[in-house]
Amino acid sequence: MKKYIVAPSILTANFLDLKKDLDNLQDAGIEWIHYDVMDYNFVPNLSFGPKILSDIVNKYNFKMDLHLMVKIVNLSVEEYLKPFVLKNVEQITLHFEALSETQIEDFIEFCQKNNLKASLSINPNTEVKEIEKYLSKIQNVLVMSVQPGFGGQSFIPNSVDKIKELQKIKQENNYSYLVQVDGGINQETYKLVQQAGVDMIVAGSYLVGENISNLRERVVNLEG
Repeated sequence: MKKYIVAPSILTANFLDLKKDLDNLQDAGIEWIHYDVMDYNFVPNLSFGPKILSDIVNKYNFKMDLHLMVKIVNLSVEEYLKPFVLKNVEQITLHFEALSETQIEDFIEFCQKNNLKASLSINPNTEVKEIEKYLSKIQNVLVMSVQPGFGGQSFIPNSVDKIKELQKIKQENNYSYLVQVDGGINQETYKLVQQAGVDMIVAGSYLVGENISNLRERVVNLEG
């Protein structure tokens, strides 16, 4: 039976007591953390940057899955990303919609050079075919099942079709990327993405927040 990678998003954490939330995730057997960076440019919200990331990786041994919902302006891709290349950072995702073709190529090259998994994300209104020419070069595709920028949104159903399409393309071409989903994951929707063939599940408020008494049980369900 397939096992799914689970990466809790700490966007919904209590940042006055982040250690408690991270300890809870660690105790629940979590290996990956999904780290959302937002710039108030590509998305209408602002989150955190390299400093909090550094604090986390210096204290914990989570594998870090960086999701940058940003536009890169006035800097090269390398200059922008370099501060995020820290211990235990395994994967970086940038959004297809936020990048020029040159920036995408520079991003893939940067990840290769730094031994990182290169991941492209597509928004709900972006078709899979728009990133098809990059699928042989990247290690992950993140399907956004909500509009990027805020936690707590409802799952967009056509995300299931994108997951299936990406897995079909992968099998037909013998590609090696994983398919990841982010947004609106709860006790109902996680089953939909599992059935569609997802490899990695990002969950925010379902795993991180106040009064989650059955965290380990939820993690086990998501893992399959």
